[in-house]
Amino acid sequence: MTRYEEIAAELRRRLDADPTPYPVGSRLPGHSQLTAEFSVGRGVLTEALGLLALEGRIRITDRSGALVLDPAAPPQPVDVGGQVRRNELGYIFNAAAGHWRLTVPPTRRWLPAPPHIARLLDVPIASDVLERHRIVGPDGHPAQIADSYLPADLARGTILEAASTGPGGIYDRLEHDFGHGPLTWHPRIGAAAATPDQARDLGVSRGTPLLVLTRISISGTSGRPVEATITYLDGHRFAVTGQSITRDDTAVWPTTPATAENRPAAL
Repeated sequence: MTRYEEIAAELRRRLDADPTPYPVGSRLPGHSQLTAEFSVGRGVLTEALGLLALEGRIRITDRSGALVLDPAAPPQPVDVGGQVRRNELGYIFNAAAGHWRLTVPPTRRWLPAPPHIARLLDVPIASDVLERHRIVGPDGHPAQIADSYLPADLARGTILEAASTGPGGIYDRLEHDFGHGPLTWHPRIGAAAATPDQARDLGVSRGTPLLVLTRISISGTSGRPVEATITYLDGHRFAVTGQSITRDDTAVWPTTPATAENRPAAL
């Protein structure tokens, strides 16, 4: 066992103790106190805390100490069903996030389209795309990164470049002002490890598993992709919910007992 694994094991033991010195909602001691207690450098302690963060036991927010989480708490549901809602702010794709607001001012920039963005927008790789970067959450606490991408031939020199795109945001502009209504949306669900920038934005550890939700906006008049939004959420805090799994005609109950066994193919 490495030194950082030993430290993680000791902190895990303390978290599981009854009573625990670190109850849910409290903070672990700061880096200076822990490095002195365990006689290690900051790098070793960071590895130990990172291991606990990957387990969903703590959330590393700043140098004042990691926040202790409840490992038994159920994740918050993320609704990615087939129905979009609206309120006074515009469209809502995740009902639980209808009240979330910006936690920091949004940013926007032009950049060469990376391959995965080019594929979503059906534009050449490295062609100019506008990125709109937002961090939102409840009560001023970051919970979701939302990065929207628009092709240059549609966005350059328009209100889509502005800090504020008006009531209803970019979707109302695309539908009502640019003639692409009604939009339809194609969702995708994936996962990724948090990059250093994403970890900073969400207040998690680098490498934390993130839930990645991609939404491609399709023009109602031309049929082309006109926008793509990729949202990132802490995979320890959120889980995708959907409709119950139903049986098709081949699986109607009562079923016929299976007659074959699924075995590994012969090498």
